[in-house]
Amino acid sequence: MQLIRRCLLALLMILPVSMAQAHHGWSTFDSSKAYYIKGTVQYVRWGNPHSEVEMSVDMVALPDDLRTRDLPPGANPDNGAATLASARPYDGDEDRIHLVLAGPGWMERWGLDRPLEEGEVIEVLGFISNEQPDALRPVMFWTGDGQGVWQQLTAFSTPPEPAN
Repeated sequence: MQLIRRCLLALLMILPVSMAQAHHGWSTFDSSKAYYIKGTVQYVRWGNPHSEVEMSVDMVALPDDLRTRDLPPGANPDNGAATLASARPYDGDEDRIHLVLAGPGWMERWGLDRPLEEGEVIEVLGFISNEQPDALRPVMFWTGDGQGVWQQLTAFSTPPEPAN
């Protein structure tokens, strides 16, 4: 019984740290390369701790104006410019991508005061997961009506590299 109690105590001490590391930051995403995708929202779960969206991969060619677009409100100018300079067409094999978004409170702070909607066409620029090739965490995205939304609170684990 004493051994079980010690094991449970050790687990309880480790669990919050590992959950916090998994929940926050960019360490599970390859932030050295930003990928662009335009697609249609297929599924939305709008809530905490993170909203989740699944989108189809409809177009990956970079729009001519992408690198010259104004950064979304609240953007970090240096990180925004580096992410735009790193933009490259998505080159993965997935035809659907799972987006990891901030919760509704943060989305509202960054100017998006509504959930994304199924059927809405969006553009995303972000980083692919190191562990799940169908998961992308956008740094910024644009809604169907052209509204830009910033989505970075913590530092990147690796600075974005300029695309060739």
